[in-house]
Amino acid sequence: MPAATEVPIFAQSSQHYSQSSQHSQSQPQAQAPPPPQFCTGHQKVGLDINFANKSLKGWTEITINPTEATLKQLRLNCRQCKITKCLVNGKSPSLTYKEPYSSFKIHDTATVHQHHQLMKKLDPALSDPPEHELVIHLPPKVKIESVDPLSASAQNPPVGRSNPGTKRESPDIASNGAMTPALPRSDTSFIFSSLKVRIEYVIEHVRDGFTFVGCDAGDLRYPHAYTTHTPLPGSACCLFPTLDGIHERWTWEIEVTVPKTIGDIEKTSSQSPSPQVNGNGPVTNGINGVNGTHESPDEMSTEDVADEDGDLDMTVVCSGNYKDEETHPTEPWKKTLKFEQLQAVAPQHISIAAGPFERVNLSEYRDVETEEAMGSMSVDVLGYCLPGREPDLRNTCMFIPKALDYIFKEFGQYVFQAFKVCFVDDLAMDTTESASLVICSNRLLFPEHVIDPIWPVTRKLTYALATQWSGVQVVPKDWQDTWVIIGIAYWMTGCFLKTLMGNNEYRFRLKRDAEKICELDIGRPSLYAAGFAVPIDQGCLDFIKLKAPVVLTILEKRLWKVSSSMVLHRVVRKTFLGAVAGELKNGLMSTKHFIRVCEKSSHTKLDPFFQQWVYGSGYPRFEVSQRFNKKRMIVEMGIRQVQATETPTHHKVTAESFFNDAQEHVRHIAVGPPLPLFTGPMTIRIHEADGTPYEHVVDIKDTYTKLDIPYNTKYKRLKRSRRQKERAAAGAGVDISIDAQNDDVLLYCLGDVLQSEEEVDDWRLEDWSKEDEDKMAQESFEWIRMDADFEWICTLKVGQPDYMFLSQLQQDRDVIAQYEALQHLASIKESALISSILVRTLMDRRYYHGIRTEAALALSKCATADLAWVGQFHLMKAFQEFFCFPGSAIPRSNDFTDFTSYYVQKAIPTSMSRIRNLSGACPTSAQKWLLDVLRYNDNSNNNFDDCHYVANLMKALANTLTLTKNAGGEFGHHYEFEDDEAAATQEAAIREILRYQRMDQWQPTYQNIVSEVSLEIRRDLTLLRVKDAKMELFMSYTREGTLETLRAKAFDCMIDLGALRTPVLVEYICKVIGTDPSAYIRKRVYSALVKGLGMIATGDDKSKVKDEPDMELGEMMIIEDGGDSSSSRKDELARETISGAIASLKKEIGEGKVLKESLWKACTSQDIGLLELRDLIDICRLLYSTKDSLIVVMKRPRHLRCEHIGKAVLRFKWSYDLAAKPLPPPPPPPVQLKPLKLITTPKPRVNGTPIGRKTKDSRPNIERTPSISKSAPKSTPKSTPKPSGAPRPSATPKASSSNNSTPRQSHPKAPKIVLKLKNPLANGTSRSS
Repeated sequence: MPAATEVPIFAQSSQHYSQSSQHSQSQPQAQAPPPPQFCTGHQKVGLDINFANKSLKGWTEITINPTEATLKQLRLNCRQCKITKCLVNGKSPSLTYKEPYSSFKIHDTATVHQHHQLMKKLDPALSDPPEHELVIHLPPKVKIESVDPLSASAQNPPVGRSNPGTKRESPDIASNGAMTPALPRSDTSFIFSSLKVRIEYVIEHVRDGFTFVGCDAGDLRYPHAYTTHTPLPGSACCLFPTLDGIHERWTWEIEVTVPKTIGDIEKTSSQSPSPQVNGNGPVTNGINGVNGTHESPDEMSTEDVADEDGDLDMTVVCSGNYKDEETHPTEPWKKTLKFEQLQAVAPQHISIAAGPFERVNLSEYRDVETEEAMGSMSVDVLGYCLPGREPDLRNTCMFIPKALDYIFKEFGQYVFQAFKVCFVDDLAMDTTESASLVICSNRLLFPEHVIDPIWPVTRKLTYALATQWSGVQVVPKDWQDTWVIIGIAYWMTGCFLKTLMGNNEYRFRLKRDAEKICELDIGRPSLYAAGFAVPIDQGCLDFIKLKAPVVLTILEKRLWKVSSSMVLHRVVRKTFLGAVAGELKNGLMSTKHFIRVCEKSSHTKLDPFFQQWVYGSGYPRFEVSQRFNKKRMIVEMGIRQVQATETPTHHKVTAESFFNDAQEHVRHIAVGPPLPLFTGPMTIRIHEADGTPYEHVVDIKDTYTKLDIPYNTKYKRLKRSRRQKERAAAGAGVDISIDAQNDDVLLYCLGDVLQSEEEVDDWRLEDWSKEDEDKMAQESFEWIRMDADFEWICTLKVGQPDYMFLSQLQQDRDVIAQYEALQHLASIKESALISSILVRTLMDRRYYHGIRTEAALALSKCATADLAWVGQFHLMKAFQEFFCFPGSAIPRSNDFTDFTSYYVQKAIPTSMSRIRNLSGACPTSAQKWLLDVLRYNDNSNNNFDDCHYVANLMKALANTLTLTKNAGGEFGHHYEFEDDEAAATQEAAIREILRYQRMDQWQPTYQNIVSEVSLEIRRDLTLLRVKDAKMELFMSYTREGTLETLRAKAFDCMIDLGALRTPVLVEYICKVIGTDPSAYIRKRVYSALVKGLGMIATGDDKSKVKDEPDMELGEMMIIEDGGDSSSSRKDELARETISGAIASLKKEIGEGKVLKESLWKACTSQDIGLLELRDLIDICRLLYSTKDSLIVVMKRPRHLRCEHIGKAVLRFKWSYDLAAKPLPPPPPPPVQLKPLKLITTPKPRVNGTPIGRKTKDSRPNIERTPSISKSAPKSTPKSTPKPSGAPRPSATPKASSSNNSTPRQSHPKAPKIVLKLKNPLANGTSRSS
């Protein structure tokens, strides 16, 4: 067995990782490399896709336009390729190729504590711009020759000659002095001839940039492959050598060779690429673990492909226009499809998909009138999907032609000839955008009888279409400008969805997004600063996608008030037009340029707006007070901003936000406090007594603004009693037109249902008291609406009575005003009056369905024992009125034709499940009601699938079985069943849930949504000890072959149940992250792992409900710990901070051996990409300290030993000498003359002189007592063999014996050292000494 000893190494780079991360934050714009001496004009790419071996063989021809006569070498990006041949103008150059994946190897004995060394190797590949891996030294015979500027070739230069790799031309604002200088322009008086560079290569093991699906043995899916490019620099060069970067653009020609049919894939299994290294220069082609040493999958057999599928034609979809198709010249079972991209695009925007796709012409869904109006400018829309998915494709994408025509008309020309969408399996992201092609995941496809995916899928596909303008045609100039590109694309998406779904849907979701921003934008970097960390983390990217379009929306509102025109539409259109015309160099959009165009179009300065909402972080909090001054006839109002005192500097750490917060903490990203003052205009709308709204625009300039708003109406406010009478008369059918001449005309309002006395009694409704009516009669206006035009992302607390919010809910037509009023009514103390208002809102079909569902959810708060469970009664009554047989609680057969009723039908059971009594348990009556609704659900006569509705009922029923905190904020002291009926109801509910789960296994629903919800329910019930579920149940769903979404959900549930504390499961989870063939599964499991770490760090993984030793399953008791409550409280408070949570995480699992080993195996896996590797290293960096040392392994000899066990049985085994062997004695020190001792009896001489003969010329033997002789016996082992050919000394020096009075027998005697002098000592000095 090898022995290990730890020796220090890597001392020269001990603090590289931390220093580099700090530098990246302090100076986000690093100094750029020297300006390139060439630019790319055109590139041809040829790929031969080998599905059987999952490999690629390709070639590329790059047209290089020199800009300097001194050009000596070409620096390109090239990864995971084995270069077999390279020519420059037909001549072989010398190459220097540094393949990055081969450098990711680290010593075999390295551990997770050496993660910083691995990150050091990874940094150059993730930098911007990326490091050039391939250097081509021009052959001596290739000369850079100038061309006459007046020649034909010079008059029509190739694309890209005028902008040689320009990333930026001028420094941007807020760059902190770290500005990249502009690249020099080439002198137009000197034009040089182009160079043709041809490179041939093979890729045997693909780690990035390309994905094969259905090519492994046993995988029954259709074989197909596709590119997986990202905007990250360096992603395109994984497929072909190029000058990688989103700022580089040129035209393209692409050739893709594939088998003609699925059955022909088998013929290519033996045609594995055999690379031959070009011998004309040093080139690194051997890449351990990437090429050569990776084992290819088993060859596909004909048994894996059905006979009817073997004849399916293989199709290629590419980012370009289709040109031609021809048969391969040497392999007739292959075909080559040719494409061209005439628009100059970046390498990251070239995508390819190959497989047995079905082609669908989606232009059929374009309106005839629109198509005639568009004429020749009409753009074809094509869809591609795997066999059998055409109906789903048509249903999912039928709106795309309308979306394309809208964006074309509103924002500018579509520069490509066609728009294509291709749906594939195992795509990690939902969509991957490229020039004229969007590769989408099959998870987005849904049939026409499914309702729920309509909004999210439509929004995602519309955004993918909008990126053809903002994302492909126009790209960010720097990473900090990413927010502009993403924000414009999502803002364009919202504009189209407003025309498609309606204004109410658009504004309601816009308000919900603003609320989410207020929830998340605490202690976060600004939109501009979020781009400093390259590549941008997924959490920061999601926040940019959320906030950027809302910021542009409020900018649009403010610009509209300034110029009374659609300024932002004009700005966006002008931007795209400038990119097409060449005014926007290379299509690079910066924040500074966007601000300049907005100011020029609106003729106003916008610096304060962008400083607050783009360069600054946080949001304002307003508290508004108002009072009507009857004497002066004005409304006195005060607006105070309190975010400086009420907004915390750091948000509470949760399991979901822990990892992103930890990354910012480790990288030393310091976020300042929120701005104490936000300025800008605000619209205040006062609805006065006559019902007329009067708008007042005020300018917020200080933290406290005092306003005196004039009052315009002389009429008094309508009395509530009169309004009640008129409503009752309207409900009874009485004509009240005779009172039309009266000044007190009743205004139309919503929520005026259930007004008759019979309905009031039947529904147990209540109205305002006499005191409230008197107060209403004294008011001079109906209600005040703050920020009526939605110009702020803020929180508002308006001080006005509750009946004014009711007027706002019933009379304001704006859905945002209704939502704000409903939020206020739901937040105040519950009462029968509030329940009556909410149920009237729920029953009025004229309300937008989002308002009705919010009212239904708010009714659960009014279901209390003090109110005689009136909220529960109203929910049951409303459900019975809408969805049950008359006079019965049994629901009718489902009918989802009316989508608004469908959403209400889903909201009522959800609200019922939230009802709780004083002990925190759901009443048995609510459980039985939900059980009956689920049990009697009938979908036989429905044209739509009820899978999402059933899943919603299952979740609602399971929610009734859990405990929640009571009104005092504590769990109930003891939870027991109310009676035998409650226990039976719980058991029946669990049986019903399991029944639906078994049904889904035999008859799968859409994407196994019922099974997915069942796993969530089993997880929740297991955490609360209501129903036990073993980990094996979830493990069975994690096997390959299970639907990827269901499989990912199983991993989520396992980690939520504490899988990270089980060593075997930790090893399994890390193995899946490092080796699973599905990139989507690897991504989802990694996200689950990160969340699991957050649960451990924040203490959420420890269940608050503990078990009694003698309690049965289903019973719960809360046990208080008898320990020191102050210390536990201190630990709990520490976990709420990011530093305390990190320390807690390290303490909990930081020393786990299995996690260390498993995580390091995942880091060193040869199947993950660069971004996945970086994410894993981030976890290592968070958990483990760095060590600049390695374990050095030294081999020790082994011996075969025999042991007699007994009964003639012998056991032989190898044994290792584990004892540390002493070092050999050091050599003697240099000879010193003192002290010396002369031996009177000379020894025989070596040259044959007779013994005992003394002559004058004899050389006496001098014995010296060296100092090493004392310690020599101690360092000599017991069984030291005698050296051959050397006599052993026969005597031991006295010095040695005097030192050790009782010498041990195990040590040999010290050797005697005899010095022979060449000349005898004179005058007998030796004797005297």
